[in-house]
Amino acid sequence: MGSSADNRGQTLVGQHMFAELERFEAPDQSFIGHRDIVTRSLARYHAVKPYVYGDILDVGCGRGYGFDVFRSLDGTRTGLDISLQFLRETQRNYASASLVQATGELLPFRSGSFDTIIAFEVIEHLDDDVAFLNELKRLTRPGGVIAISTPNRLVSSGGDKQPLNPFHVREYIAEEFQALLWASFSNVIITGQHETRKAGSSRNRLVDSIPVKWKYLLPSHVQGVISVLIRPPLRISDCQFTGDDLRSAHTFLAICKV
Repeated sequence: MGSSADNRGQTLVGQHMFAELERFEAPDQSFIGHRDIVTRSLARYHAVKPYVYGDILDVGCGRGYGFDVFRSLDGTRTGLDISLQFLRETQRNYASASLVQATGELLPFRSGSFDTIIAFEVIEHLDDDVAFLNELKRLTRPGGVIAISTPNRLVSSGGDKQPLNPFHVREYIAEEFQALLWASFSNVIITGQHETRKAGSSRNRLVDSIPVKWKYLLPSHVQGVISVLIRPPLRISDCQFTGDDLRSAHTFLAICKV
């Protein structure tokens, strides 16, 4: 673990304090059913790369494949996740990264430790979203960048305030997410993630027409396999990020300057 960490967290090797909390939430590149989910996730890392610099912290790094996107950049790499299993996979593939097992509510680093913080698909899991944003600001050096993504409630839960995903505490519509970030940061850019793939468009429309609540009747891994059998492969270039039509975006992606 790098020198920026303090004694509130646990280094990866030999620690099991959060083992019972592990969840199959991070996309797995080796599982065919996660093919398009991995692509969507990687697209977010590519989208923020022009803003990323210096020492990077990836909160909720999962299996760590986001580090691949930043290989050409200078600076240190630190990954934090609640799952010991995911961090062990990351350790095997990215030996140079410092890895810490902790929750999003307790970020075990000294103030001003990082130039860039990535927090993709994390904030919707946490009880206190404002406290989480304050922690991210605490850890970021002046002039630094915080990149945050979260699902659009209108798409992920059909607009219901109670998330369909049992691991989510809350989800946001665009106006709520904007208000939350503008209350914490003076410089915010919010875009929506859309997909533009043409091939198999009739099949895509068929799948997308299924009510979102019905999709949760099947286990997520079964949904994934069915989806990749029906749809053509999603490409990074099919993922577009725009500030227009946030209402229909499946995911919001924000760049916040400190």
